[in-house]
Amino acid sequence: FHVVHKEDNKMSNLARKSLLSMLSTRTYLQNCGPSVLGSFHKRVLSKRTFASVSKFPRQFGSIQQRWLHQKNVSQESFNNLSKYLESEIGAEMEDGIENVDNLLEGWTKNCEGVKVVLSKKVGKETVRVSLSISGALEGYEGPDDEDMETDAPLLCKPPFEVEIEKPSGSTLAIRCMINDDMAEDPEDDVSDIFEILNVTMHNGKPGETTYVCESENMDQEMYEGLLDVLEERGIDKMFTQNLVEFCTKYEKKEYVEFLTSMKKFADE
Repeated sequence: FHVVHKEDNKMSNLARKSLLSMLSTRTYLQNCGPSVLGSFHKRVLSKRTFASVSKFPRQFGSIQQRWLHQKNVSQESFNNLSKYLESEIGAEMEDGIENVDNLLEGWTKNCEGVKVVLSKKVGKETVRVSLSISGALEGYEGPDDEDMETDAPLLCKPPFEVEIEKPSGSTLAIRCMINDDMAEDPEDDVSDIFEILNVTMHNGKPGETTYVCESENMDQEMYEGLLDVLEERGIDKMFTQNLVEFCTKYEKKEYVEFLTSMKKFADE
């Protein structure tokens, strides 16, 4: 004997009605054929698509308002940036942009953006000096540098690589770094103004498998011998001082062009 509760009976009746309704709809569509079935799907799909599209104008209006607000805010920040850039360009142009063509006489200068290549012939050899002025400005250590003199000049002292190429194509590449405290005494030798970082040998271009000899692993005699090789080819104290002057003036020229490009972008 099974006792049927009223709640179970109500749920059974509800489930039965739902099942019968579903079966009757399915039976009706099967009996009516594919044309009615296709029409049924079209009505359902078109109604669903219309419902989704009908919400689009309201959503689009909301996005459009946010976009206009953001556009006004971004333009205001660009206007402020443009005013600062204008004053900065004016300050840099007070002393003008000096011509660097008369510096480093005897060297052919090939400047492309921040990259600079100097070259000349020494006998049968080709001597090249390659460097980049990007990030090479020294003299300012940041806002926490309390010992910095406000009128101290900002000097561009990039590391540079000297390549000495023989007619065979065999090349000696010496990587150098200018010292922070450049020697002022004319009696000091070249080692007081720059130092050798490392040396490589290659034929045309060094690769990942090229051996690099670090200066810290060199004998003193080998290190001094390399300095003599550089000095005989014009890489001496005078050259380094002229190189710093050239790079400092050239960096200022590139900096002003950078500020001008950024201002043009902000004003667009």
